[in-house]
Amino acid sequence: MVYKAITGTFLDEITYDIPSSNWGKKEWATEFETLKRAGIDTVIVIRSGLGEKLACPSKAVSRFVPTLPVYQDMVALFLELAAQNGMRLFLGLYDSNRFWYRNDWQMEVDINREFVREALDRYGSLPAFAGWYLPHETGDTSCRIIDIHASLAEEIRNLSGLPILISPYFHGRLDPMHVVAFGERAFPRTVEEHVRQWSEIFSRLEGLVDYCAFQDGSSELLRLEEFVRATAEIAKRHKIELWSNLETFDRDMPIKFPPIDWRKLVYKLDVVQPYVSKVITFEFSHFLSPNSVWPAARNLYRRYEEFLRAKGCQYGAVPEA
Repeated sequence: MVYKAITGTFLDEITYDIPSSNWGKKEWATEFETLKRAGIDTVIVIRSGLGEKLACPSKAVSRFVPTLPVYQDMVALFLELAAQNGMRLFLGLYDSNRFWYRNDWQMEVDINREFVREALDRYGSLPAFAGWYLPHETGDTSCRIIDIHASLAEEIRNLSGLPILISPYFHGRLDPMHVVAFGERAFPRTVEEHVRQWSEIFSRLEGLVDYCAFQDGSSELLRLEEFVRATAEIAKRHKIELWSNLETFDRDMPIKFPPIDWRKLVYKLDVVQPYVSKVITFEFSHFLSPNSVWPAARNLYRRYEEFLRAKGCQYGAVPEA
């Protein structure tokens, strides 16, 4: 059995709940070289826009909602750097951060239908453009997520043969932020409740979504394997390939969000090995990179290097000890 290291990462290009690194082209070029050395072969632009903020110019989005000026096309930059470093890039769609939370799922879909066409016209011929990411994340069937995911995936299937990734979260722990946002829906689900709801979701997404990478930090650590094992069974049944989104930030600290303790990282990486085909992370550049603005991230990277070396090689997939 081959030990699965982290081989993919989200790119948080907009700045939502983690601080901006304020990198320009030079710093991003250095970071992509670092990603390559660290064994990263897949990068995922987590979203092309959030509310009024855009990562790339978009007449499609700006036709529906007021948007801020775009001073640099980050999607074009990431596609260029991904191609230079032999990586594939999944492009995240637009998240209004508004309509779908109000159950106006149709507006969310309509904006993104136009955006998909626009993105294909602009970026579709670029060599690193290898897939799509649906950025609307839930832990259950709330917010009309089945309608949103299925409608957008069907639209993409009609226009593009590229694979589609989603990254929902386990509803397996009490998160104070979600209590504020979602009230009683924030309370933890049992594994049985999780299986019932995700069986319904996966049955609708079968044949539409290719990959699903659950966020591992949204489960209690000691229950993570239970959730992942149960999810692997239903994902296999519906022909959806299960990845793991290993969160390299720590949800348990009183601040948002420091790099995770290296022992938690190793534990989570170990736990998912039998159940997933690939491990990606949110998010290398802030929380694991030696180039990070967090000194603790540089230390975490050193511990991660040491761990992989103990497994038999420096980076990437290594033989299991």
